[in-house]
Amino acid sequence: MTATESQTHGTGGLTALVRKAWADALGHDEFTDEDHFFRIGGHSLGALHVVRDLGAELDRKIPVRTLFRHPTVRGLAETLAAGA
Repeated sequence: MTATESQTHGTGGLTALVRKAWADALGHDEFTDEDHFFRIGGHSLGALHVVRDLGAELDRKIPVRTLFRHPTVRGLAETLAAGA
């Protein structure tokens, strides 16, 4: 994460961004920060939507494998905060 992203989003802000991207891709917001994306209705096309939306919001490319490796809101937000 760049210094600007850290100031603008922080980990809490990134969590909110991830939750919004998930809700948009899943069509619902009935999940916790610990739920597994693919166990609550997510699929590969939805994963592509999530990383596309987050990448646009953060102005950087996010590989879809990042969501596959970190399939919870908390895990993905922490990974993005670390600059992955």
